[in-house]
Amino acid sequence: MAYNLRLEGENLQEAESLLEQVCQLMESAGMTYWLEGGTLLGIRRENRLLPWDNDIDVSMMSPELQHLDTFLRKLKKAGLRVRIRKFGPGQPPFEAGNIRMIKVRKRRLFGLLKGKVTLDIFIKYKHGDKAFWMIDGKTKSVPFAYYSKISSLQFLNHSYSVPADTDGYLTYRYGDWQTPKKDWDTTKDDKALS
Repeated sequence: MAYNLRLEGENLQEAESLLEQVCQLMESAGMTYWLEGGTLLGIRRENRLLPWDNDIDVSMMSPELQHLDTFLRKLKKAGLRVRIRKFGPGQPPFEAGNIRMIKVRKRRLFGLLKGKVTLDIFIKYKHGDKAFWMIDGKTKSVPFAYYSKISSLQFLNHSYSVPADTDGYLTYRYGDWQTPKKDWDTTKDDKALS
């Protein structure tokens, strides 16, 4: 969580717009994705993006990268700013050079500046019966079964993909997810930390 902002006011409007736009582009590129982390938690629990959150989270499994070229073309055509982060050496169970995440932002001032809100797309890799990913230098994993069935959840004007067992997934990651914890830290409190 390196971003010093909150999803309120103009930032909230930008976040809601970016979420809908990117998810529509993922769908049109034929990608299977789901809402992740605080984004999923806020929409499921409160039907909103959490104001104390500072970004938007989406995930997909690594086989979806077969659609990456199409997706990147669509993002760039839409005028969005895209950055790809890869794994370095010595980060098992991941292979160096594999894509770790895709960061998407809107552009401001005729493309000269990046938007304030970041949408992170985490790429998850299946090893055995678990799905692994990395965030802030920490490896995380959950049973792959949470991602094997996808459902949908309506939020504002769009139907978003979510793990079919959304409540079970949130319990696995957050414990008592129905009680707000504004100081929750993904690098210490996430039950998915490996």
